[in-house]
Amino acid sequence: MGALLARLTPPLGIGALLAIAGLSAALMLSRARLDSARQALTAERALRAADAAAFEAAQARADASWRAEVARIQNRNRRLNDDADRKVDAARADYATRVLRLPPAPADPGPSGGGALPGAELPARADRSGGAPILLDRADALICAANTARLEAAHEWAAEPGSPAE
Repeated sequence: MGALLARLTPPLGIGALLAIAGLSAALMLSRARLDSARQALTAERALRAADAAAFEAAQARADASWRAEVARIQNRNRRLNDDADRKVDAARADYATRVLRLPPAPADPGPSGGGALPGAELPARADRSGGAPILLDRADALICAANTARLEAAHEWAAEPGSPAE
């Protein structure tokens, strides 16, 4: 057995050296690939960080733009509201003076027309549709005047250029 071992030792030593050399080469190749992968990963992380920073900057610009637009619309609506309030107050005063200049209605308007049928009397306060005049309390006329003034101001506001109604 000793002779066999002495005869196989040099080829086994060379085989072991070749195996070690092959493993060393494979290890160096793996290490090179690992370094390359680490560099690629570092570059990818840097790109992702740049993308995240660009996204945050774009989001901040969009938020600032949105806040500025909201403030602009609120200021415009506040101005339009103040203008509408002034117009309502002026129109209400104008309508109120017109209503107050109207002569008071007679206490009992009587039947309309001269030839009423017997037994067909109208109540003291008759609201009729059509072309016939109606009786309206002064307080109700003032309420109608105020509401008309508000509606006119709302209509003008809605007709403004850039309003949501357009």
